[in-house]
Amino acid sequence: MHDLNDLYFFASVVQNNGFTAAARATGVEKTRLSRRVAELEQRVGLRLLQRSTRSIALTEAGERFYARCLAAVESAEAAYDSVAELQKEPSGTVRLSCPVVMAQSYLAPVLPGYLARHPKVKVLVEATDRTVNLIEERFDLALRGRPRNDPEPGMVAQSLGTARLILVASPAFVAAHGRPQQLAALGDIDVISHVHDMHDRQDGSAHWHLKRRAGQADTAKVHPRLVTSDFSVLFEAAVHGIGVAFLPEPVVAAALHDGRLEQVLPDWAAEGHMLHLVYPPPRGMLPAVRSLIDYLVVQLPPRIHAGSLPG
Repeated sequence: MHDLNDLYFFASVVQNNGFTAAARATGVEKTRLSRRVAELEQRVGLRLLQRSTRSIALTEAGERFYARCLAAVESAEAAYDSVAELQKEPSGTVRLSCPVVMAQSYLAPVLPGYLARHPKVKVLVEATDRTVNLIEERFDLALRGRPRNDPEPGMVAQSLGTARLILVASPAFVAAHGRPQQLAALGDIDVISHVHDMHDRQDGSAHWHLKRRAGQADTAKVHPRLVTSDFSVLFEAAVHGIGVAFLPEPVVAAALHDGRLEQVLPDWAAEGHMLHLVYPPPRGMLPAVRSLIDYLVVQLPPRIHAGSLPG
């Protein structure tokens, strides 16, 4: 592709009716402008300007070329202006990935406030329990929960807080099957488990790793009736009395409050899952993405904390 600067130089000379005036307008030396326009004429194989000591005039070829040239220059300027507009005020589309349960528990209550504050921003939330590749799938940021801080190469991880996993069951299930008194008793009753806990065990069992308030650690070997990667499915199954579930506190906080669920073996819980906003390094980040990150960093930690039970 030819140097588009030559189109800009040629258009400037025509618009300013001469090389001297064009040099003042553009800040480019007159001799350089003259040389670049001459090289442009050599490339197109036609004379574009009729020169005299006092003025210039477009040839017939120059008139045709100038019309298209001017459109190209104006389009280029519009492209720069569109990016500059993004830098002034948050606008455009932000793509965010988030597990389904976090979208429901954390994002749903706070996103309307962000959108009301930034009317020129659109937010696309991909609620999925798979781990997306931010770069390859062109996401701007992701909300993630992990049992430990596993760094992702080339990514920034902004910590938001932690959420424990606790044991819960419906009042109807407890009434029908009794309330377990020991961790080992979970192996003899119906439970529902996240697929993460299965680890492809041939006997269909899962292992729940818990800690007591006093610091004692133990593992419960259980035989789930239902296994899924979706915390929402686990939650609904627990509410409907299918079995004991092992769920994040913020997911079950409202149900514990209104009596749809009860905590089972309240002295036991899993180590906190660390919640992070993950995004590429901020250099060159659009204001819309930056503004959403700043908003979530303020809004989400109190909501995470509010969903945690006294431990």
